[in-house]
Amino acid sequence: MSCAKFITCFASFALLAACSATEGDFPSLSRRSYEGNGPITAPKSPVMETSSLPVADAAKVDALHMRHRIAQTAFAKALPAVQAQAINAVGSSPGSESWVAAHLQLSRLDKLRSDSVAVMREFDSLISERGKTDTTLVPLLNAAQMVVSEDLTAQNAEITRLSRLIGE
Repeated sequence: MSCAKFITCFASFALLAACSATEGDFPSLSRRSYEGNGPITAPKSPVMETSSLPVADAAKVDALHMRHRIAQTAFAKALPAVQAQAINAVGSSPGSESWVAAHLQLSRLDKLRSDSVAVMREFDSLISERGKTDTTLVPLLNAAQMVVSEDLTAQNAEITRLSRLIGE
């Protein structure tokens, strides 16, 4: 046995012997207090007070929501016809009659939601203005804006889907 092999064998034996030593302060492998509880979850956001918006701001939010609901209803009402037109245009060549008709209907559908887009901009302005004077109103206004934001996101997704279906 060569000297290098002997040193390697001895070093391995010494390392294994050191691992089995029972002396010294080693960390316990028993469960820690936090390990026995349920799964770790994200901390809950602090509960906001149920304070309401000032009367003028509440009236503005209600008016914005009403405008959005009207635009959203018009969009939802027109959507089935646009979907049918888009299905008719699938596979048609750009510039063909069915392709042009589908794009025209899609453009009209996009225009129907323009008031919702304007409402979103007005919410942004309102949040910016009120945030300068009273930051406690910002979360309330953000929550009110969320309804419009979610609907616009769904509208954008549907318009994108129909546009891809028709083809560019």
